Amino acid sequence: MSDRYRLYGVLASPYAAKLRALFRYRRIPFDWVPASFDWAPDFQLVRPELSNVQPRIIPIVRYPQDQSYHTDSTFIALDLEQHVPGSRSVVPPDPGLAFLSNLIDDFGDEWGVKIAFQYRWGNEHDRNLTNRAVMAELLGGGVPQATICHAAEQFRDRQVSRMPLVGATPLNAPAIEASYARVLDALSGLRERQAFLFGGRPSLGDFGLFGALFTCRNDPTPGEIMRQRSPGTLDWIYVLDEASGVEGDWIGEPSALPQSVTDLLGVVGDFYLPFLEANAAACGKGEKMVELELLGLPYRQGTFRYQAKCLHWLRDQWRALDAASKRRIAPLLEESGCLRVLSA
Repeated sequence: MSDRYRLYGVLASPYAAKLRALFRYRRIPFDWVPASFDWAPDFQLVRPELSNVQPRIIPIVRYPQDQSYHTDSTFIALDLEQHVPGSRSVVPPDPGLAFLSNLIDDFGDEWGVKIAFQYRWGNEHDRNLTNRAVMAELLGGGVPQATICHAAEQFRDRQVSRMPLVGATPLNAPAIEASYARVLDALSGLRERQAFLFGGRPSLGDFGLFGALFTCRNDPTPGEIMRQRSPGTLDWIYVLDEASGVEGDWIGEPSALPQSVTDLLGVVGDFYLPFLEANAAACGKGEKMVELELLGLPYRQGTFRYQAKCLHWLRDQWRALDAASKRRIAPLLEESGCLRVLSA
């Protein structure tokens, strides 16, 4: 039996890129296997061994221990901490820092994907580049160009139709784009002080943020914004994508965090957590839409039950923290506007 993990995905997926970088950093032997459930109607591209995997989302990881299949990048990352213990953990040993890492990871997974989706599929130029790259990776070589173009068009149309589900709409674009600019500014400040969010080694929070920003770096419009506004973010992405040689230490305690981490938490507090709170309230009332203002900018999308669960998970983690850890990170959460929602 092989002792190598199998990571199924496409690099256009923020979550697949996140896990690939994490496997590399942790030096866990794995095979990268191009695969997707987002196939075009005329092209059955799903691999046979994945036909019974539920839910039908990527990335998927096959564990070598029992040949089982797993989804959800965050739960896989945390599960690997138990299956592959070692010195290259992505969970800070300080419980307070570990909570902040989880919070930023959740933000990257759930709000960062809105940023990536908005820019990737919101204009003709970007959407007609990415769709082709995805299909070229999935179809492989030896395929006529006309076939790739046909598959790419079907995939593009499917993704564009999903934009309202993600919240990537013209109405929401100003809020989403404002949050992207602030993330870039925060990471610019971070790179001037230290390598990663919580010291000289990457955390789960770094990888969660990396997934969406990796895809933004690769797409024309957000990539150009990143190059112009935040060269430091480009540096961070290049290093984190292949960090198997990175060696470093965690910072000692939350009080040693640079201001840029508080600035990043401010984006979480101004955009993501208010959305989670409003979404959970709307879900609880059985409403189909959630509407709110984010820093005076309108935001409206269909309610999303999974993201209601995200808020419950974050609040449960906050409640589970010991009193001393809460005292150490509460000032950061208060300053960034996160504490009210988390402690409600």
